[in-house]
Amino acid sequence: MRSFTGALLLLSSVLTTVNAKLILPPSFAPAPVFRNINLLRSIDLTKPYSKEVISVIVENVSKEGQTEYYMPFAADEVTKVSFFEAGDKKAPFGEFKVDEVEFDPQSPTQYYRILLTEPLAPGNQITLQVAIGKTTVVEPIPAEIEQVEKQFLQWTGTQYVASAYVTDKQKTKLKLPNNEAPEFTKLTAKSDGTSDPTKVGSAFTYGPYEDVKPSSGAGKTVKIRYEYTHPVIVMEKLTRDIEVSHWGGNIAFEEKYVMTNAAAKLKNQFSRVKWAAASYYGPPTSAIKALTYNLKVGSIGPYFTDEIGNVSTSRFRSNMRESHLEIKPRYPVFGGWNYTFTLGWNHDLREFVRAKPNGEDFVLRVPLLEGPKEPVVYGDVEIRVILPEGATDVKYSSPIPIIGEEHFLHKTFMDTIGRTAFKLRFSNVVDEQHHKELIVTYHLPKTAGFRKPFVIFTALSTVFVFSWIVSKIDVRIGK
Repeated sequence: MRSFTGALLLLSSVLTTVNAKLILPPSFAPAPVFRNINLLRSIDLTKPYSKEVISVIVENVSKEGQTEYYMPFAADEVTKVSFFEAGDKKAPFGEFKVDEVEFDPQSPTQYYRILLTEPLAPGNQITLQVAIGKTTVVEPIPAEIEQVEKQFLQWTGTQYVASAYVTDKQKTKLKLPNNEAPEFTKLTAKSDGTSDPTKVGSAFTYGPYEDVKPSSGAGKTVKIRYEYTHPVIVMEKLTRDIEVSHWGGNIAFEEKYVMTNAAAKLKNQFSRVKWAAASYYGPPTSAIKALTYNLKVGSIGPYFTDEIGNVSTSRFRSNMRESHLEIKPRYPVFGGWNYTFTLGWNHDLREFVRAKPNGEDFVLRVPLLEGPKEPVVYGDVEIRVILPEGATDVKYSSPIPIIGEEHFLHKTFMDTIGRTAFKLRFSNVVDEQHHKELIVTYHLPKTAGFRKPFVIFTALSTVFVFSWIVSKIDVRIGK
């Protein structure tokens, strides 16, 4: 958390949590204080991005307690990392603090540092679990297909988990969305004569490999081409506005999307006849036909517009158990096609804001993202939070790293000095972050509630007095 003093009125202090890069000298190299006894890497490829879960038994081979564990990445791989979480196997992910280390921008190897909550004593072991989300690790092969043709994606990765420490034993398991994998990299057969990899159903297993040295790097390049019967949804840009109104007891959400389908492109022109014929038997398609949103129970007044205007192809179902919104673009969005749209809704403020005992300090807890339940990758994300006029001492905490922020006053109808607002920017985010919350605290004096009635009363009184004065002016022409 850090604070700032702004020149803008009423923006006295704003705090944020950011995973800042740790700067180390160019000669830095992790000390060989750990040994990986057994490592299992599980890669989930059922979404258009990969989620790696690494479970490793780590032993302290030094003579002192250790708290810093380093994981190396190739420089071009670091830019693909969407999230990096670590923890003990007995605790949830995110228990251990993670820093991105920067010691030499020109180096082909970069590092992430994991800080253990307690020093690991010499000779002791811990089962470390790491979750890593990576984007742009799959691509459609072939890049163009017919309208009714199957789509295949290709994942490119490595044989080993790159490590700064000696690994006694490790293997990699890949989970595919189905059994259709016509092409995959075959490595040298194992010592027992079995093939590498082994395939069981929709899962591939590379290894196990023994006594892997840090000098071995990530080993050989591995590629797997598999069938993927879903669109590859990429939100190139998302602008999410959250407007808090104590006067109306309402919180308004509005999201503007610039959406692209990164699936295989159409080889020929789109055929409406083929599309209509296929709609009867509903075969799998890589086109985006609809998006579904599971909003918070109690959401009201949803609207769906695009650059033309209101889009009527949407359904909203709300009851005591769910608020389910389904939207359909004006046209099916095939690979390489774009679609820009806006989505908004309202909700009772009491579900998101809690007042402290003094009645003037408030805590706002809102989901960081509320995108569609379909697998989605977000390029640039911009979140604007607009607080009531008169809010001061604003503080916020973000569950993911912030790459940019801005603080300003937002003026709307019947405002005087403007509403306190701030803007946060993120990049390379995946739908795994939907469940995380943005927490905002602020101070709003009780007298601020009289600001708008006073403005309205003053405005009407001014108009009345001005009208009375004008009525008393004698505008008749004299004799």
